[in-house]
Amino acid sequence: MRNEPHGRGVETGTPFPPVNHDEPHEARGDRLVRLEALGDRGVVEVRTERHGVLAVGVAAGRPFAVSNVCRHQFAKLGRGRVTADGCLECPWHRARYDVEDGSMTSGPKGRVFGVKPYSAAVKAIGGRLRLATHPVEIRDGAIWLSA
Repeated sequence: MRNEPHGRGVETGTPFPPVNHDEPHEARGDRLVRLEALGDRGVVEVRTERHGVLAVGVAAGRPFAVSNVCRHQFAKLGRGRVTADGCLECPWHRARYDVEDGSMTSGPKGRVFGVKPYSAAVKAIGGRLRLATHPVEIRDGAIWLSA
């Protein structure tokens, strides 16, 4: 487990961010994942035929499906968590994303990456390089692609 200032971290075998997918759930056509599979983090990785691996979850009571790669150091967002304010938080340096439009709402944090000018620069880039978002809906206790 990689430790950082606030006690959260992700399991990796190295000091580097997770760059591989964490045994993603497999979508069945447009049915991405059952709601109970989201667990405490509110998000999981889901492999789809059309879009590759997505970060899929529920934020602020609404389902979402976004690209799975953080714009900072390419950690897998489906291994992160949904915050109380409805953002998707990266598991590596806690950059946060608005799952509605894919924009980075706050830059990375941590011992090195919490330096405000660095975090602001990453956020500026992340604001331009938004996550891809995909329309989804909840049906029959699962999250489905809706288009």
